[in-house]
Amino acid sequence: MIRIGLVGCGHWGPNYLRVLQFMDGVEAASACDREKAALDKIKKQYPPLETVTDFSALLALPEVNAVIIATPASTHYKLVKQSLEAGKHTLVEKPLALSAREADELVRLADEKKRILMVGHTFLYNPAVRKMKEYVEKGAIGKTYYLRAIRTHLGLIKNDVSAVWDLAPHDISIFSYLLGKQPRRVSAVGVAHLKEKLQDVAFITLFYDEGIIGNIHISWVDSNKFRQVTLVGSKARIVFDDLDPMERLRIFEKGVSLDKPYDSFGEFQLLLRDGDIISPKIEAEEPLRNVCLEFIRSIQTGSRPLTDGRNGLEVVRTMCAIEKSMGLEGAPVSIDGR
Repeated sequence: MIRIGLVGCGHWGPNYLRVLQFMDGVEAASACDREKAALDKIKKQYPPLETVTDFSALLALPEVNAVIIATPASTHYKLVKQSLEAGKHTLVEKPLALSAREADELVRLADEKKRILMVGHTFLYNPAVRKMKEYVEKGAIGKTYYLRAIRTHLGLIKNDVSAVWDLAPHDISIFSYLLGKQPRRVSAVGVAHLKEKLQDVAFITLFYDEGIIGNIHISWVDSNKFRQVTLVGSKARIVFDDLDPMERLRIFEKGVSLDKPYDSFGEFQLLLRDGDIISPKIEAEEPLRNVCLEFIRSIQTGSRPLTDGRNGLEVVRTMCAIEKSMGLEGAPVSIDGR
């Protein structure tokens, strides 16, 4: 039996408790939060759950052998380090840390302690994103030209990190997953309208090998809520819309073929290729449940999770380069010498 302690019972943390209660071989044994009101609410929903306000007290519980951390991003490094040092397998919400040095230290510590370290890049466990990956891998999209992501809303505004750190890790992890590679350099600009030094709007460009580019637009001040990722290739365009309950994924088999030369505009028009619009079946699976299943399976078997500490470190490295580029008003910044 794997007994899990949850740290952070605010906005997102309780979702883990909801998912864990229906899983075999797992028990949510304890919950921790500094706010007693949050714990009281959790206790009403899950009476058997032991609740504590001190993280050290949770770590001291011998029955707890794994920890899930769903706290503000600025606390991740300290809490993950404490958890690993206590010998607990650890799943933490993104980002792993707020500096590459700290993230690298946590990865090394997990290796030293021989414990699973996993980062909650939840979109990589989304069936629609995984279906996108299938289409890319089987060549249905052709040569990848570029990717574009838009992630905007007037919703939850964080006090400890910018919208860039809050939202961009989602799309950075999706891009790297779909491409099977990391960006080499970045260029980014951002503006802080609501809170000084915490950008709430940003435009980010990522540069990959083979001439592939990725562009991300994030905003906390746009009244239009948007959650969309587009990949454009030589054979087709594929669109993931996380807010569309009916058609999460659509493939547009339309493009331009340059397989043969042309001498006139009329001949060029003949090279334009039209095709079907496909809406593939997407399995009805909750991404967060898939995250938890992988965490538990990794603990049981010692296997490496898809979004392990090293995966989280790569995202943090990219985020640090983005932050540096914004400070340089968009000047390109290489990612760790790549």
